[in-house]
Amino acid sequence: MKIKFSGERYRYYILGFLALGFFITTAIFSYNTKDTNELFFSIEDGVYIDFNEGWIDEDGNTVNIADLTYHGHKDRESYLFYRTIPEGLTGEESLSFEVKHMGFCIYFDDREYDGYDYGETPDSLDFVTDDLDARYVTTDFEKMIMQHYTDYYKLYGVDYIAYMADGLGSGLGSRGAGTYLRTMQLYTSDVGDTIYLELFPVYSNSKISNMAIEPASAYIRSRIMAALPRFIVCIVIILIGVAIIIVTRLISDQRSGRIYESLAALIILVGLWSMIETHLLDYVLGTSEYLHTISYFLLMSMAYPIAVFSDMVTLKPHKRIAGIVFWATVILIDYCTFTNYTEIFDFHETVYLSDLLIMATGFFVIIRIIMDQKFRKDNDLHVNTNWIDLSLAFITFMGLIDLLRYINILHIKKIFDSGFFTRIGVLVFTIGMFINLFIDTMNRNRQADKAGAYMEMAFTDALTGIPNRGAFLLKESEISDRMREVSKRKKDVNFQIVYVALDLNGLKIVNDTLGHATGDDYIVAASGILMQAFSDYGYVYRVGGDEFASFIVCDNAVDRYLECIDKMREMIRDYNEKSGKDMQMHIAYGYSVWTPGDHRDIGKVEKDGDEAMYEKKRQMKKVAAAKKKS
Repeated sequence: MKIKFSGERYRYYILGFLALGFFITTAIFSYNTKDTNELFFSIEDGVYIDFNEGWIDEDGNTVNIADLTYHGHKDRESYLFYRTIPEGLTGEESLSFEVKHMGFCIYFDDREYDGYDYGETPDSLDFVTDDLDARYVTTDFEKMIMQHYTDYYKLYGVDYIAYMADGLGSGLGSRGAGTYLRTMQLYTSDVGDTIYLELFPVYSNSKISNMAIEPASAYIRSRIMAALPRFIVCIVIILIGVAIIIVTRLISDQRSGRIYESLAALIILVGLWSMIETHLLDYVLGTSEYLHTISYFLLMSMAYPIAVFSDMVTLKPHKRIAGIVFWATVILIDYCTFTNYTEIFDFHETVYLSDLLIMATGFFVIIRIIMDQKFRKDNDLHVNTNWIDLSLAFITFMGLIDLLRYINILHIKKIFDSGFFTRIGVLVFTIGMFINLFIDTMNRNRQADKAGAYMEMAFTDALTGIPNRGAFLLKESEISDRMREVSKRKKDVNFQIVYVALDLNGLKIVNDTLGHATGDDYIVAASGILMQAFSDYGYVYRVGGDEFASFIVCDNAVDRYLECIDKMREMIRDYNEKSGKDMQMHIAYGYSVWTPGDHRDIGKVEKDGDEAMYEKKRQMKKVAAAKKKS
């Protein structure tokens, strides 16, 4: 079977190969930079304390740590906050939080810890400030922390650095390390101590959130369960996209198939992107940079299926933009990849280019659809895309909201998920697309029913209700193709094609003596008998006034033919016994068999079968004449 690919599919494959190469490259780079969080799911005793609120900044203002934003911050600019650890700890708790592209350092003033002698620390702690060791101070970030520690020691009396991370990644996808869960063990002796939190945002949208005091295993489990519903929604979105692609293979209309194919590609891209943005995989796999790099690539690719959709769904003559957007996408991918790995800009800093390409394509598509609606109205044309039009406008608007949030023009409290509104948009978009698909399918079914009714009228004998000569000619063509196909194989030794010729005797006598109405009943009765007799192996066709024909195609078809003839004769005998002497039925029959290797064509096979039938007809007349004389 020869497969033809459209230009759009070639471009999909090119983007797919780019994606595959990109994923393999980033996987190699990320292999040795993976930061794995150890997950525990055992139930532990301990208290839960929401630790987001109640922090004091250096100006004495009370802040919610999760609501902080960092517009216009300078590189490695730090922000200091502090609060007191409350009572009620059992020693099972940890200070746990979610951090996104954020460096941090946690200090204590006069920290004591249970079970440790002076000068000893747990393995997870970095420094003992009473006895500094130069071995611990190796990176620029650590040197900066030690300088800050000296300042804070003088200003606030901090004497212990408990936990820190620079918030920087390997540079694989961005300067930031991505999104991680962090936990730091607390002790009962920490109650009443002041904890100082110094933050070093990498980007303006860096975030530290969901800070709580509770057992580490409970915290990690709660964050995974919080992300799970959104993750499942994304999986459903992806499966819907895959289902639409499967459905497109069943659509015979190439144009409609490409429309739904482009929409399915967009749904899958948005579903994958949104799935990564839930960060559930970050929590479970313990790696963030690699996943975020994939997320950037998916975002870069989203404009292309929107452009393909625009080209296919509009009827007004226009220049196609899918090719332009495709090359714009390829250039964008190459540019962002080059600037990332040459450390000019990283993917995070150029992501607004992807958003702008998507928004520009989306707005262009909306304008084009509006113009196309006018074109349809002026030319009395109609293609049902209303629900798709509305849902596409909605997803474009929701994507714009996320873009404005991303570049810090629009702020919505307590919504930190960068793909939150886009996910809502794609759900509405998916629903709209399915409504449109349902309406389109219903319209097609109605048209198919009408076409089927017309087809049935064209190929059904009006008097008897069995297939007519037109249907026989179609079957004849099919049988001819089958003969050529089997002749090439020459393996089916038992395969046979039997052409059966049938003729209703005495129709003229019935018409002349009993009337044409009775003659019609005679034909209908004969048709019913023949259809029942041959129903196990095929159809009987009325090819003339009193002439019928059938094909039996199977292994040992001659044996099947003899079974049908026996059944026909038995039914005719029963009919004649019930009808009396006024209208006795007699049907002449003959056949011709074709087997692999036979060089006759379908016309010659039918001619031989007709001659056999006419010979049978002559014999039946002789028998009838002999009975009449006697």
